Amino acid sequence: MNPAKTLLAESSTARQLLESAARHARLVVFCGIPGVGKSLLLREQHSLALRAERRVHRLEWDVARQAFEQPDILARHPEIDGSTDVVIRRAVGLWSRAAIAQWCATHKSPADMLLIEAPLVGARLIEIAQAIDDAAESFLSARAAQFFVPTPTREVRVAIEAARRSESSANRHVRDAANASPRLVDELWRTVAVAAERLGFAPPGEPSPYSPATYYSVYQAVLRHRQVARLPIDAVIANPSSPHAMDSTGQELVPLRSEALDLIARAEQEGAESIAERAARWYLT
Repeated sequence: MNPAKTLLAESSTARQLLESAARHARLVVFCGIPGVGKSLLLREQHSLALRAERRVHRLEWDVARQAFEQPDILARHPEIDGSTDVVIRRAVGLWSRAAIAQWCATHKSPADMLLIEAPLVGARLIEIAQAIDDAAESFLSARAAQFFVPTPTREVRVAIEAARRSESSANRHVRDAANASPRLVDELWRTVAVAAERLGFAPPGEPSPYSPATYYSVYQAVLRHRQVARLPIDAVIANPSSPHAMDSTGQELVPLRSEALDLIARAEQEGAESIAERAARWYLT
């Protein structure tokens, strides 16, 4: 087995945190809005875990939600301006808790490791941040479950966004097509900025430009039930390939299409209006 070469500088804080997680964590979750490096860091964690002789499995928001993008579902809950409908978001969240519990029950060896990419913002997999009395909770809240919030400096985030815009029409990997559009990225930062104001981390008024301190404060509050740490990103990471291109070793957790229909039905029973109201308060966990 030849894990891909890692890109983070060995002396960086982010690399050191990922190295430690590769050895000790059973679960690593990368949280945050698009454009902060979650996919690339998940790939780095995957490579480091393989070097540590771990068996790695993955659960990613952009992959899991695609099982729900069926014509009959989208006819009732269409994507608008690149944003996934709140009922689909809720259905993916319901699935995620059950999928995590099942993975934990069937992968008890310390060698097994689960990596998750979860935006959380706007209730995208927000369920894994919530303290819920179910079979997944003890695993999600354990010391061996590490939630990372990649937090680039302003300058690095500007560079990441410029790269995303220049590459948006030239996908380097089939999964790049599912990336959030630049417009949606901006909208999701505004969503975090509004949450910051409501949580008391920013003054009232127009949503402020991206602030690393404010951004991390919001996610730290959202992840108050979890082991959370900031992953500082203070340098642009040169990446000649797509962040989605990684060693194919390991299993991906994805919903079956038949499961998606049942989960949508469960979500619809909760009511779209109720789900939308809760999604607007995604930061209150």
